[in-house]
Amino acid sequence: MRTVTEFMRAFRETGSYRTPPEALGRPRRNGLWTSLVYNVRALGGSMARGGWLALKPGRFDDERWQECGFHLFWETERMGTEVILEDFARLRGIGPAVIVSNHMSLYETFAFPPLLLAFCDDVAIVLKESLLRVPFLGRTFATRKTIPVGRADPRADLKAVLEQGERFIREDRASVMLYPQGTRQPFFDCRHFNTLGLKLAQNAGVPIVPVAGQTAFLGMSRLTKDFGPVDTSIPVRFACGPVINVTRANAKAAQAQCIDFIASKLEEWGKVEVRR
Repeated sequence: MRTVTEFMRAFRETGSYRTPPEALGRPRRNGLWTSLVYNVRALGGSMARGGWLALKPGRFDDERWQECGFHLFWETERMGTEVILEDFARLRGIGPAVIVSNHMSLYETFAFPPLLLAFCDDVAIVLKESLLRVPFLGRTFATRKTIPVGRADPRADLKAVLEQGERFIREDRASVMLYPQGTRQPFFDCRHFNTLGLKLAQNAGVPIVPVAGQTAFLGMSRLTKDFGPVDTSIPVRFACGPVINVTRANAKAAQAQCIDFIASKLEEWGKVEVRR
């Protein structure tokens, strides 16, 4: 299963994926060289290809987006690291939704949203405005549905996400992907997982779905959060949680359910600190 088309077809049918043994490369020793090879070949290659395709209008379509995103999966597997996806069949047939997830690295920003196209008509991403200025990467994201936030003015960010997010949901039937903890962190702090996704789901009248992501495979360096050290011993994992219908009456419980699902999954996997 080495083509994106085959992968998406199988993933759409099963809602799950685990790197097959024949696709798993020889385990690499952690260190500077391994990290350099991965960052250049995987992240650099995906961003450069996406940025080049985005130069011509219409070329960076859904299929090309999937190719660039899943290129990270393939390169991860070449390093001898498993990629595991669980329970995404829960998204089948629910229509537009708000997807909320923890945020550990650039990995999920680039690889995870196109994964959702197996079950969603379209996907809009809430992302940090500064990412749109990163060479190649910014040009790639500019071709997709995005809701940039600056974080300097929380009220303006809230207004942008609620207004633009609801418009994407209602007019384009796009699901909205966002990371409520704000900045990337190598741990999960339950107390700093904000209610922005919940408010958007409630305003738009769509369900909210939590997703737990473990991407500690790609760490953060002292110089940059984007290109960091690689730990090939940590599998890349994403697990889809329950589909939660949000009402004014159950809003507090729905937020708690989202947080608890993500925290419980990370604790089950055992590679990421959870601060409850």
